Amino acid sequence: MGKASPKNLILGLLGLCTVVSIGGAVSSSLAWYAYATRANLMYSGTSVFDNGQLQIGVKSSVEIPELKTEEAGMTEELHNGSYYYFAPAGEGLTSDLMNIYLNARGYASNELTPVTSGEFNRNDADTYGVGGAVELKQAPTVDVHAPDYQHNAAPITSYSQITFAFRAFKTNGVGTQINVEGQEIWLSYAQTRASDSSSGNVSKAMRMFVNRDASIYGNNNGFIFNPSSKNAGFTKVAGLLNIGFGQYYDFDENGEVVYGEYEILDGVDSGIINSHYSGADELVDINGSGSLTPDTFTAKHSPEAPAYYENLDKLDLKKAQYEGVDTVKPHKDGNGILSNEDPAHPTSVCITGGESVGYIGEFDATIYLEGWDFSVIDEEQKHKFDFQLRFETNRV
Repeated sequence: MGKASPKNLILGLLGLCTVVSIGGAVSSSLAWYAYATRANLMYSGTSVFDNGQLQIGVKSSVEIPELKTEEAGMTEELHNGSYYYFAPAGEGLTSDLMNIYLNARGYASNELTPVTSGEFNRNDADTYGVGGAVELKQAPTVDVHAPDYQHNAAPITSYSQITFAFRAFKTNGVGTQINVEGQEIWLSYAQTRASDSSSGNVSKAMRMFVNRDASIYGNNNGFIFNPSSKNAGFTKVAGLLNIGFGQYYDFDENGEVVYGEYEILDGVDSGIINSHYSGADELVDINGSGSLTPDTFTAKHSPEAPAYYENLDKLDLKKAQYEGVDTVKPHKDGNGILSNEDPAHPTSVCITGGESVGYIGEFDATIYLEGWDFSVIDEEQKHKFDFQLRFETNRV
C-alpha cells in the first residue's frame, strides 16, 4: 500500500449560543484517515433567539481573565469551583470571545482533525457507562489499522468542546430580572447545508456529541446528534478503504484490510475472505456508499491481493448511532408550549438549576467531523457549508 499524503481542509464555525451558525470552506483533500488532515475554524457573531428570556454563557474549569474585560463585555461568576462567563441578557458571543475560551482550555479553536466516535449505542449503559460517553478516536492509517488504532484517543486539539450555560428569566412588575429554576431548554432547530449550489456534501460529516447532566437525565444523558439527518440513524465505523495512491482497496500480506471496529459473527469460521480476485476490473461498492465513481469508500479489488472480501456480511461492522433533527426537537402544542415527545426519554439539552448553582443549566457540546461518513472524500475539496443550531425554552 502507498502511504497517504497529507491532506487539508478548512471549516468555519460562525456563532455559538442560543442560535448557532457554523460555516466554512474545505480545501485540498478530505480523506479523513490522513495523518495530517486539518480543519480551520472561525467563530463569529451570535444572538439570543426568540423571546429574549434566555441568557447564554460558557463554563470553564480555569479562569479566563480576557473574557471579563470591559471590551469583552462578559461577566464572570464562580459556582462550585467552576468559572462561568455570561454575555448580557439578550446578547450573543463574538468570534474573538469563543477563540479566547477554546484556546484557554486547550481545545481546537482554529483547526479540526477528522476523527471518529467509534461504536456508540446511547442505550447500552453497561458497555459505555453512564450516558455512553463518547471518547473520540484518531483515524486509522495504512500503518496502524484495526484493531490497534481504535485504542488511540484523539487529542483535544483535534475537536472543539464547548460547555454551554443557560439561564432563563422573567421580569417582574418593577423591571427586576428574576431567574427561573427548572426551566427546560431544547434544541428546537438545526440545519446543515451547502453554502451554495456549487458546494458538495461535506456538511453531512458534522456531528455534535451532547453530554447532559447524568443526575437529571440518568444513563441516557449522552447522544450523538447529526444535524444533516431528520431521523435517527447510524454510521458504520468499519469497512474497506482505499487510502493509498492506487485504485484498489488496501491490502497487506494477508489480503484486503478491514479498517475500523468490527467482530467476526458467531459461528463463522470460514469463507470470510476469498482467494485472489479474478473477476472484472471494475468498481465495487462494498461499503454501500452508493458512489458510482472511485473515492475513499469505493474502489476495485486488486488481483495482486492475496485474498479479498466478496462482501462484508459475515463481519459485524460496528455502528455509531445518532439522533436526528426531528428526534431531538420538542413537541409544540397549539398554544406554542414546548414539551418532550416522550417524558420518559426527554430530549431537552438541560434544565436550569436552583440558587445553589446560580440558576444555571448546562451541557457539553463536542463538535467534530466523523471520518466514516461517506461524504468525507477527496471530491469534497473547496466546498463551503453552513451549520445552524437553535435553542428554545418556554416563555416564563
